[in-house]
Amino acid sequence: MAARPPSPRSVAGWILRRPEKHSESEQLQLKTVSANYTEITALTCHVRSFATMLTERQGDRLPDWLDTVRST
Repeated sequence: MAARPPSPRSVAGWILRRPEKHSESEQLQLKTVSANYTEITALTCHVRSFATMLTERQGDRLPDWLDTVRST
């Protein structure tokens, strides 16, 4: 019997949470989802770079970030 795919809520949580907070199982599951859906890889990168921009107060990077997101 095949394993059930993770719920959208689980995937969103993995993307939004800091990578170092993931369990090994969560890391593996996100890696598997990303391998099957290339858009998830880009989304994860964009979300994490946005979070860095916010936490490090780098608002001047927003226009470039928006251009990058729009281009992908």
